[in-house]
Amino acid sequence: MVKLTKSKLWVIGKTMDTTTISAFDTAKLRKWIQEALKLPKEAVIGGWLPENPLPAFITMDVLNTNEIGQATREFDGKRERIRQSMQSTVSVSCFGRNSLAQSYKLKAIFQSSAFLSFLKSNHWGVIRFSDVRNLTATVGADYEERGQFDVIFSHHHIVDTPLDPIERVEQRTNNKSQDIGA
Repeated sequence: MVKLTKSKLWVIGKTMDTTTISAFDTAKLRKWIQEALKLPKEAVIGGWLPENPLPAFITMDVLNTNEIGQATREFDGKRERIRQSMQSTVSVSCFGRNSLAQSYKLKAIFQSSAFLSFLKSNHWGVIRFSDVRNLTATVGADYEERGQFDVIFSHHHIVDTPLDPIERVEQRTNNKSQDIGA
């Protein structure tokens, strides 16, 4: 299933309707993790969200996204489709009791057939994993267990934009000028 999003861009005094055909969706990834680990609904969140009241939870954030190579463009006479090959680094952090064990378990699940099927259905792939890091820290009078690792995903970002046909061209050669078209 592809989630289409529409937006408008302003181009020289004129709006341009753009449609996102495919993008890396961390909300979908968080939902898959929550269901695979059978966690409560709010247990897998974006790290930018306010403090979580649960004693143990997982955060996921895109750290950076890089374009690989040059985007390709296809034109069907009315719309231009721009396809970018991308790599996104996602930080996965587990907080609370047994968070290191949860990090190892999650990293193993990311290599399961079920997860590979999920990736394939979204046209994503895993390039590599970092090591699991122990980020347990003293917080106030107690300590908080934390485990963290990064995953680099490959994916495409695909956008459709309208492209008006060229109706008139002025051709100049030496001292001559010629209008071609309308």
